[in-house]
Amino acid sequence: MQKKLSENAYFVYKKEIEYLLAAIELLCEYGVNAKIREVYTEEFLNKEKDKYPLLFEVFGNVQKNYGIELLEFLLNFEVKDFSVESYFTYIRSLPKKDILCGVLQQPVEVIEKGLQSESEQIAFYQKNKSEFYSYFVVEALFQKTEWLLESLESFVVDLRTKEAEEYLNKYARDIQTWKQKMEEGLSKEEPLKYSESLMGKTFHNRGPFAEFYFMPAIFMPIKCCRWFEERQILIFDAVTFGQQDNQIIADALKMLSDKTRYQILVLLKERKSMNGIEIAEQMKLAPSTVSHHMSHLKNSGLVHEEPAGNTKYYSINTHCMKNCIETLEKTFL
Repeated sequence: MQKKLSENAYFVYKKEIEYLLAAIELLCEYGVNAKIREVYTEEFLNKEKDKYPLLFEVFGNVQKNYGIELLEFLLNFEVKDFSVESYFTYIRSLPKKDILCGVLQQPVEVIEKGLQSESEQIAFYQKNKSEFYSYFVVEALFQKTEWLLESLESFVVDLRTKEAEEYLNKYARDIQTWKQKMEEGLSKEEPLKYSESLMGKTFHNRGPFAEFYFMPAIFMPIKCCRWFEERQILIFDAVTFGQQDNQIIADALKMLSDKTRYQILVLLKERKSMNGIEIAEQMKLAPSTVSHHMSHLKNSGLVHEEPAGNTKYYSINTHCMKNCIETLEKTFL
């Protein structure tokens, strides 16, 4: 399903992308989207683990964000014509350094150095130990890139089951509702502003972008993620995106009870978007202390994190704030 919503904004829903999203969750175990585990049983998953042991070993021993970065290649791919086979054919056509830059989110010069020799790969691992749980993972990514991509494609194809398709069909109304909601939203706001309203944040990187793609999904491993270059792609959980549960509210209130974190949020409210160094300077705190606080604020849902090169910018998640306030009002007032 796809529809042009405005001059340069598109609504796109592709079942084929659902299987890639499911693969990312099953390999990386974000643990946010329970729907995926309803479809793929432990018995099914154990057979896949026996079939692709190295694939599960590699993705099970890296930081979880590396899985979702597999979607960044959509930025230069014809999203409206997505299929599993065509997407992986496109990725494999790229130079190895570009593939690793995309997956590992590292500058090209760092990847090129790592590709020179095994000793450079060991050096890369030593500098990034917090991102990988063993050197074996780095070795596999640098030396068996093509094999890993082929295994990943085969695994995604295995997830294209009759049971999965029937399960996804149950959510056709949710997808249709989002299409109608976006048609209405984009009739009132420009795509960038609507994207900010949708995510409840002020973007640091504001383009300009030639095209905007809004893509709801049932098997999205996390609530929402945005990629941007010459175009912007926003993929989100079509069922739970925008909802608030009691645990999130409890975590948010816990964050607000800490004086330093409360002051950081007040600062972000005034400045809209700041990086860690800017926050440290304004708050007169050590960068490591700020990093610790921002990690907690991000995990609680109160703050958005947006990478820009090697720098991370933070802004308040206004949706989370509003939902907390509305829930508290309904409960206690």
